[in-house]
Amino acid sequence: MTAGAARPDAAPATAAPAVPTDLCEPHGAAIIGHGPYDGRYPVSAFASAAVATFATAVAELLGGDATPLVDARLASAWFDRAVRPREPLPSPWHPLSGDYRAADGWVRLHMNVPAHRAAALAALGVDRVVADGEAPHDVDRNELAAAIELWSAREVEESVVAAGGCAAALRSVAEWSEHPQGRAVAEQPLVTVTVGERAERAWPELGVERPLAGVRVLDLTRVIAGPVATRALALLGADVLRIDPSDWSEPALEPDMTLGKRCARLDAHDVEGAATLAALIAESHVLVHGLRPGALDRLGLDTATRAALRPGLVEVQISAYGPIGPWAERRGFDSLVQLVTGIADVRTADNPEAAPAALPVQALDHATGWVAAAAAVRGIAHARDTGRGSSSHVSLARTAFDLHRMAARPGDGLFAPDAEQRPVEPDDDALPAHPVDTHWGVVDVVATPFSIAGVRAQAIQPPRPLGTDDADWTPAEVTARRTRSTDAVSVPRRRVPVWAALSGLLVWAGQGVPLTLGAAMLGTAVPNPGWWTSPVWVAGAVAQALALLLTWVVLARFTTVVGILAATLPLGMLAHVSAATAVALATGAASPPALDAWLNLLALHWASGAALIAASIPILLMLTPLGAGAGSLTRRAFAPRYARRRRGRRAA
Repeated sequence: MTAGAARPDAAPATAAPAVPTDLCEPHGAAIIGHGPYDGRYPVSAFASAAVATFATAVAELLGGDATPLVDARLASAWFDRAVRPREPLPSPWHPLSGDYRAADGWVRLHMNVPAHRAAALAALGVDRVVADGEAPHDVDRNELAAAIELWSAREVEESVVAAGGCAAALRSVAEWSEHPQGRAVAEQPLVTVTVGERAERAWPELGVERPLAGVRVLDLTRVIAGPVATRALALLGADVLRIDPSDWSEPALEPDMTLGKRCARLDAHDVEGAATLAALIAESHVLVHGLRPGALDRLGLDTATRAALRPGLVEVQISAYGPIGPWAERRGFDSLVQLVTGIADVRTADNPEAAPAALPVQALDHATGWVAAAAAVRGIAHARDTGRGSSSHVSLARTAFDLHRMAARPGDGLFAPDAEQRPVEPDDDALPAHPVDTHWGVVDVVATPFSIAGVRAQAIQPPRPLGTDDADWTPAEVTARRTRSTDAVSVPRRRVPVWAALSGLLVWAGQGVPLTLGAAMLGTAVPNPGWWTSPVWVAGAVAQALALLLTWVVLARFTTVVGILAATLPLGMLAHVSAATAVALATGAASPPALDAWLNLLALHWASGAALIAASIPILLMLTPLGAGAGSLTRRAFAPRYARRRRGRRAA
């Protein structure tokens, strides 16, 4: 049943969740400011409308009278990157991905996924068969381009798709509107909703500050719309668990697409992995997936099985071309949908051979993601009220249909329809953001693009690499405790070697002074008063640095800073005293028996205050930006200088 089309025999309680019919209106939210993306298509206005659709759904879930606010500039920024690493990441595009000139037009190949790349090269006859003993030889772009020039654009599209790859021939808006799939998309609502059976299962208590706290969202999505949807749900406190296959990677997108989530891997094609996935579905509240029709069925998780595993499940599916039509099962990505729907078509009578021109951001992916998140929120609200789950379907092509409609509206001051589409970068320094320490170093997380009175819309989990977590549902209270303990001071592993080396150096330089003075005052001889050149002291400092390094490398994976410090202090001291005593005895610098020498040196450490210095150095180092990282501490003193300037400007 589609949204807004109730069955004649349906009672009001079984009606589908109300959904917006298009993205051409803000749906009750107030949009402030303007975004930077103007041109042939109103991308910034489109971004604001998509975020407003989600914010409105959240406000309706809460049932209050508050009007959501959407910052157009921040909405556009989130359509680009919500998480901005300070260190460069690899390009998201494979060298063979892109637009190619065919014999009669343009065609685009999406070659990022190895399986899709292999299928396309095989279909076009340019894959390499390597003989025994022959070194592998990759196909280069020029070779591929030369092969494509011998084909028509539609032949390339159909051949690659039939082989299991991803391709799209450039079409005009008129050509797409007459295409069977284009007509099917135009007849679909923005969100297609089917209502499930009633289920007696309790939902977590609804709170205003974190509306989705305790709601378990199983994320079976990748690149980019699905991860955007689940990221939006995580902003409201949902416990999002993303599942990826063991061989999947997307290094250029991981920081942005994993914000607020836990990330695990499993192989759903083996018995154990399939059982784990079924158990995760049974314990989830929301399932978001971008799998093609039949993919879950082949894993033994068809619609009936999912309903039996989790009665009342709220399900959201994302596809490229929608649930009906000849292309319903076709693979697709944002860049391909832009070509087939005519968005990328800039050909004119004066320039009939013009190459495709992409939007400045992956607007179809991002807008579809926010719409999918809105569908999930409305499904949750409906399930709370009626006990009935639902299945919603959104697609990139249907979202593109609304972008066309928005561009066709009379000028409303939000964009200039005749302007050149240009990728204007937002002023990163002017965007409100906060730094966070991650696997990729310090990243800047742009402020949430919407606000609702009383709601704290902020991701708790920092971005993380895929496969970081276990494939299970951690109790919410355990997650909360873990979050509170790790948010105070994190342990950036890339800084462990620097921290350990510097700690050992400071111990070597700092302990010797009180040790020498203490020995003189106590009338105790030290192995060598010239401690800074003594092999005894150097050996102790090196041993302590190595002990600290190994302890931090091992324990940083399992415990927090407090636990690591508790372990490093005695271990570091033990290593230092043991190594110094061993060298002293070996070199004849100490004459007493080994045990007496060890006990004397240990007592001298504590009596002279050298042990206090050894204890304080690791703690002091971990409370500095060098040791803990600027993003690990929320205090003003540890924020980057540019962030303090921004806050100062806003306060002024």
